[in-house]
Amino acid sequence: MGTRYVPGLIRRLGIPATLCAAFVLTGAGLLGPSYASTMAYPVYAVALFVVGLGIMLAAPCLTAQIFSALPVERAGIAGGLQRATRELGSALGVAVVGTIVTAGFTDHLPTDLSRHSPLPHTVQEALMPAPADHTAVTEAFTHGADTALRAAALVVLLAGALVVAGARRAHRIAPR
Repeated sequence: MGTRYVPGLIRRLGIPATLCAAFVLTGAGLLGPSYASTMAYPVYAVALFVVGLGIMLAAPCLTAQIFSALPVERAGIAGGLQRATRELGSALGVAVVGTIVTAGFTDHLPTDLSRHSPLPHTVQEALMPAPADHTAVTEAFTHGADTALRAAALVVLLAGALVVAGARRAHRIAPR
């Protein structure tokens, strides 16, 4: 719904500045839920809203960048490239975040569970042999999830810096 206002923002600020705002909002928004276990729900909801704003700003800018990089007769290639990068980013993001959650979770399990063979990789697996350790298992999972969200925020900010630098370079060398 808000994407209809993005073209006007791009005209006023330019694509690089709009992309910079998008990546900063998305990265900052991802940090919010990483502190959710110590926050009230409205703060968590605001953080998710900020992530949504960042993505709302980024999508049209990135689409414009991809489509402007190729001649009109190659629009199909640009669309395919856009879909492929979105799919690859989603799959890679899920794999990396899942790995970080699991590593953080298993590293912070109570000592008796961390010696268990096989090592539990889910909350359910950890609670089966030790239902009394519910609080410690929950805290271990929360630690893993918080670490994964912070890592995702860092990746978004670093990737954003690269994308914005590329967009600035593209706009400097583009014919006027």
